[in-house]
Amino acid sequence: MSSLGETRIPDFYDNLLDGYYFKEIVRTVLDISGYMVFPYGFESAFSYIKIQLHKGDTKDTPVSRKIRSSPDLLVYDETEKDVKLVEVKSRNWDIETDVVIGKIDRYKKYWEGSILTVIVPHGHWFYAQYVDELEVKESRSYNLRDEFEKFENIFTKVHIDTLYRFKSTIAEKMGKDKDHAHYFPEKKQNWELFFFPELLRLVKSNKGKTKNRLFEILNRNELVSMKLFYESLEKLVENRKIRKSNKKFYPL
Repeated sequence: MSSLGETRIPDFYDNLLDGYYFKEIVRTVLDISGYMVFPYGFESAFSYIKIQLHKGDTKDTPVSRKIRSSPDLLVYDETEKDVKLVEVKSRNWDIETDVVIGKIDRYKKYWEGSILTVIVPHGHWFYAQYVDELEVKESRSYNLRDEFEKFENIFTKVHIDTLYRFKSTIAEKMGKDKDHAHYFPEKKQNWELFFFPELLRLVKSNKGKTKNRLFEILNRNELVSMKLFYESLEKLVENRKIRKSNKKFYPL
C-alpha cells in the first residue's frame, strides 16, 4: 500500500475540483440574488457517466460529445418564469481581452440558447454571453470586454456588490496577491497611487455625470464595490480634487 505522501491525485481530478470551486461561486451568487439554481452537470444523476466521458474512457460519439459539453447549472427565474442553462469556465489569465475558450462549436451545436460564464482575475472578473452570440474561432481567443457581457447584464437580479464579495476569494484560489494594485487598485493601500488617479481621469473624461453614471462607466472594465466607489468620490470632493454640483461631478 502506498503512503499518503506517495499518493498523487490525477490532473483530471485536480481540474475537476477547480471547476467545482468556481461553479459553486456562480451558483452562490445566483442563489443570493434570488434565482433558483439546480445542478445540471457533474452533480446530476448522470455524474458518474459524465466523469468517465471526460476521462476519455468511452467512445467519441455525437451522444458522448453532447453529454461532455452539457452545461453546469440550470437557473430558474421565478419572476420572469424563465429557465437558463449555464456553463461555467475559469481562466487564470491577467488580461481579459485575449482569453482562450474551447468547445464553442459544441455549445452552439448541442446547447442552443445556453449561457457561457467566464471568470478571470482581471477587468470585470465576471463575464457572460449567450453561446448563440459567440463566433466559432480557429484561434479560440475571445475578448471578454467586447464579445461578452458583464455578468449582471445577463442576470439582472445580481447586484455588483454581490460579485465584488467574491473577488478576494477568486484571487486567493488563483494564487493572486490580494493586495496587489494590478488586481485590487481600490484597496486602501493602493488609493493614492492607483485608484484616486483612475477616478480623477474618469471624472475628467466624463464631466457632469452623476455618481451612478460614473460607476457604470468604471465598471465596464473593472469590478469595484458600489459603496467603496461612492465613498471614494466623496473623499475626492472633500480633498478638493473634484467638485460636485447638483449631484453631478466635475474636474477642478
